[in-house]
Amino acid sequence: MMSRWAALCFFSLLFGLLGAAVESNPYFPDWGMIGGRPQEPTCVDIPKNMPLCSGIDYTKMRLPNLLEHDTLKEAQQQSNYWVPLLNLRCHPDTQLFLCSLFTPVCLESPIYPCRSLCEAVRSGCEVRMQTYSFPWPDMLRCDKFPLDNDMCITVQHTGPPGP
Repeated sequence: MMSRWAALCFFSLLFGLLGAAVESNPYFPDWGMIGGRPQEPTCVDIPKNMPLCSGIDYTKMRLPNLLEHDTLKEAQQQSNYWVPLLNLRCHPDTQLFLCSLFTPVCLESPIYPCRSLCEAVRSGCEVRMQTYSFPWPDMLRCDKFPLDNDMCITVQHTGPPGP
């Protein structure tokens, strides 16, 4: 069980470092824009030492990612702040949701998480975060994500989190 102090430190770092990672425009319209110029997406191997996304069903990710991290190093460093939330097991799709943003599968066009996936994870995790006086981060506002009738990543698990 995570101590209150460790959780407070985690969330303080998380929101301090990641609060402005994604603009508030719906569906991230500036994705792939670096300094106002488009950056050609590249496919890279997901590092084995990236604990947030270890064990996911694919090995290549797209950069820049959906949180506008331009380098693998940046994506890896920023993802480390979310591992404690994953360890809380507040929703069984937490890893799926976070990895769809930090390590999006390498396809020609990005596939975003569906709004329902975001809402399900938020519903399971937001109360746990509020226990430590942290709100759901603006960078993960669910209204930014597409509805389920669009091509997007949907909720996979509807039951309670596993052990």
